[in-house]
Amino acid sequence: MSEVVHGACLCGKVKFDVHAPQAMGVCHCTRCQRWTGGPGSTVLVVAAKNFKVTQGQDSMKRYHEEDFSDRYFCGHCGSGIYADGGEKYYVGAGGLRDVKLQPSFHIQVAYKAPWDQIAGSAPQFPEWPPS
Repeated sequence: MSEVVHGACLCGKVKFDVHAPQAMGVCHCTRCQRWTGGPGSTVLVVAAKNFKVTQGQDSMKRYHEEDFSDRYFCGHCGSGIYADGGEKYYVGAGGLRDVKLQPSFHIQVAYKAPWDQIAGSAPQFPEWPPS
């Protein structure tokens, strides 16, 4: 049986499960800074088929921006839930409990806030990792 991590938004109206997360990473782009109000977004990377909203689907809202991932959030409390990358979802790690992963990458480091101090030994990429 694969690992399941349970998550919820701030108000608890939206609950979700992440099955078999592939990695944890941090994006430091300006969009993620604005999305979270912090230095970026720490996310679990998961196959889209391994993400399931278990409660509150009707409370979820979508933010669509042309040429970028759709972002889903709780329409009641505003908590970010995930960004839709097509075959992969990027689920906000702050809404999850009992995550056993540690960040394994930092992306978009060229755009990090000047006050953002990146710690740890995970590889840092100015934009995207090499393919």
